[in-house]
Amino acid sequence: MVNRKAYDGIIEKLGEIYSHHKGFNSETSLEQINEIRDNFDIKLMIVGHFSAGKSTLLNMLIGKPGFLKEAQEPQTAIATELIYDENESAFAFDEDGNKELIEEQKEYSPKDYNHLEYRINSEYLKKISDFTIVDTPGFDAGIEIHAKALANYIGVGSAYLVVIDQEKGGIDKTTLEFIQEISNYSSQIAVIINKCDKITDNVAESIAESARFTLETYGYNYGVYTLSRKDVDIAEKLISIISTFNAQAAFDKVMLKHLKSELISSEKSLLIVQKKIFLDTFDLDVDLEKYSRVVKYLSETFKKKKDESKENLENRVQEVTNRIRAALIERADSVVDALLSGNNVAAEAIVLEIIRPIMVSTMKEISIREIDSVTKELNFTGLLKEEDNIDLTEVTVNLANNLKLLIEEKLMKAKNPKDSENGVKKKNIYRMVTGIAAIATDLIAPWLEIVIILLPDIVNFLKGLFGESNEALAKRRFINNVIPQIINKMYPQIMQNIETTTNMVLDEYEKLTAEKIDSIKKNMAEAQNKRQQKIQDFEEYKATIVDDISQVKKLMKELR
Repeated sequence: MVNRKAYDGIIEKLGEIYSHHKGFNSETSLEQINEIRDNFDIKLMIVGHFSAGKSTLLNMLIGKPGFLKEAQEPQTAIATELIYDENESAFAFDEDGNKELIEEQKEYSPKDYNHLEYRINSEYLKKISDFTIVDTPGFDAGIEIHAKALANYIGVGSAYLVVIDQEKGGIDKTTLEFIQEISNYSSQIAVIINKCDKITDNVAESIAESARFTLETYGYNYGVYTLSRKDVDIAEKLISIISTFNAQAAFDKVMLKHLKSELISSEKSLLIVQKKIFLDTFDLDVDLEKYSRVVKYLSETFKKKKDESKENLENRVQEVTNRIRAALIERADSVVDALLSGNNVAAEAIVLEIIRPIMVSTMKEISIREIDSVTKELNFTGLLKEEDNIDLTEVTVNLANNLKLLIEEKLMKAKNPKDSENGVKKKNIYRMVTGIAAIATDLIAPWLEIVIILLPDIVNFLKGLFGESNEALAKRRFINNVIPQIINKMYPQIMQNIETTTNMVLDEYEKLTAEKIDSIKKNMAEAQNKRQQKIQDFEEYKATIVDDISQVKKLMKELR
């Protein structure tokens, strides 16, 4: 029996190698090899002259006299395959490989059919089940269809039994030429001198010896056997002759041919892949660069605005003090009247009433102005993909609008500090840090609420100044002396408030924007991980290719 598993290790190794590489047509090629391994049948061609007795011998082999038509007319002879099978069946195949069940009464002509196939449950066929026995038309019938039928098998046949009628007296020219032809395809050939029952044993052996001599003369060392109806068991003798053929060698020859071809093809493909593969991280590199630009851009934008705020601080303080000065001058009469009447608390309240709204509105305007300035500066075009750019722009604009709305609502609702009879408490209130008061919300960090500090020395100054002066003089002195002192006393605190408030607003906007940018940073980290993994995979794949090429070469050596 043929060992069909002899090359399974190589086939499995090839499958493992193919699994490492995309684009290899591995499934198809390995399926073809497995198909050959599982279904390869060793064709044993029974060939010879017309009426050499081939069909008679085969009928004896399968134990069914008369099964194959003997001495057929040359015009009706057709190649017939005999295969061992427990489940018997019979089919006729046309030129396209289509098959149909054989009908007993139907004539099958070689003009219409390529060959017939009989699957027979025969004890003798079972003994040589590695072989498909092929009964062929006589090669000397002189009919084109017969020559074509033989041609279909010559390249496929793995072994040949050349049957010669003893009447030929040995190997004639036609038979010798045929043997020379099939020797190009197989070295497993044997010659049978048939119908030796019609001659003596000595004559039969003489003919056999003549055939051996002819073969040896042309360099062929093929076995020559005689067959006679006098033989005790012709079927057993035929099986004995057929058993001299090396079925494993025939199988090996075909498998080696296909496996070597596959390995050569695999090595070429792997060498091409090795030469052409390259590490492509372009898309990831582009994304990483864009993400880096966004992070850098945001950082630089907010830093730039903070620096600009410091540079413009003096102008903004001047803007606030000018408003306070103008408002105090406009309400000078009310303050002076309160002071002249001795109501210092009322005068102080009027000053607070004048200054506080200006501080609140000014702080609000400055804060919103800074937010608008940063928002206009934030242009993400070209920094990210279009869809990311749009999303990020919307995020920053929405944050800016929400932040401005929050500032406006909180500052507009801020209340003046309530008067208190407790002098210590009142003093502590007035000595609070000015600016935007602490407002705890879920959205922003604490801010400073504006509270104007009227220092005790200014209040005392006002008391002494307006002792017994007339109204016009008091007003002039209030405008020329008191208001400048109030402005001077407030100036450092106003500067601190504006600087602190501006920085807090920008910090808060930056913080809120950065929270939204976290997703970009996560994408950046993911892209970095993907890039690193891609590099690692690439290096591993390069090593795999080198190893697979080495494995293919090793497998090729094993097949030699």
